[in-house]
Amino acid sequence: MKKIKFEYRITILYLLIGGFWIIFSDKFLLTITGDRELLTELQTYKGWFYVATTSFLLFLLLKSHLKKLRKAESEAKKSNELKTAFLQNISHEIRTPMNSIIGFSDVLNSQKLSEKQIKQFLAIIRNSSNQLLYVVDELLEISMLETKNVKVHHDTFLLNKLIDEVDEAFSSMVKNEIKFKVEKSLSDNESHIVTDSGKLRLIIMNLLHNANKYTASGSIKLSYTLKDEMLIFTVEDTGIGIEADKQEYIFTRFQKAHDEKNDTYDGVGLGLAICKGNINLLNGDIGFSTVPGKGSVFYFRIPYVRATQ
Repeated sequence: MKKIKFEYRITILYLLIGGFWIIFSDKFLLTITGDRELLTELQTYKGWFYVATTSFLLFLLLKSHLKKLRKAESEAKKSNELKTAFLQNISHEIRTPMNSIIGFSDVLNSQKLSEKQIKQFLAIIRNSSNQLLYVVDELLEISMLETKNVKVHHDTFLLNKLIDEVDEAFSSMVKNEIKFKVEKSLSDNESHIVTDSGKLRLIIMNLLHNANKYTASGSIKLSYTLKDEMLIFTVEDTGIGIEADKQEYIFTRFQKAHDEKNDTYDGVGLGLAICKGNINLLNGDIGFSTVPGKGSVFYFRIPYVRATQ
């Protein structure tokens, strides 16, 4: 059924209230007095009472409606500004690796180089290609989450094995100045679980990438524990932390945990939004604690469903 527009609903409501007021108030006054002069005076007061009351109610109603409209307008404006900043940022994130790929490909094609130089340039091209692929994957992932075009696959797997694979993959990416540590709290038998392993791996890797990005030196620690039939995963770092004015928005798409004017950190501001979206699909939740300048701790929970042996 088509919803009646706001202005039509208000007009109809006003007419109905006015009609009922006139009919029933006149009948009530006739039961009080039959004196025409007094009745006329009472009807005047009744009219002024109706005007004053309905004016006050309309004022409250319009104030509430305008408040919602202004809030929606403010959110739309902010969203538009975020999208503009995102488009500017994404163009930089795509252009930078593309320039490397095209530039070094031209060098390889036009100059005679030593075998060492060729391997070096090919490594740069490969890394730039992976960086570009990562950006594209993030864009595809957030678009699928926004359109709810994502399915959860219930896999049976060893959680400890997945953590070991993440450890091996991330260890090769972590900065030399950072010590990376992994802790597992369940035995292999207990870590035989059922959930979407692909999404779980993506969530953990995104959080680790963020920790690596915002940590210049110190340590990063990945761990998990079991509590109240929930698996609690934790990623701790000794990085820059998150400023107070950014903490409220870090799980919002296109938002970054650092000052937009600071070009030190790359990324398109989608990683944490993707994490939150996938964790919601796994019936979990995510949170964090942080001390600006000292580091952050991100933790998320998902239900512990032990696989049948």
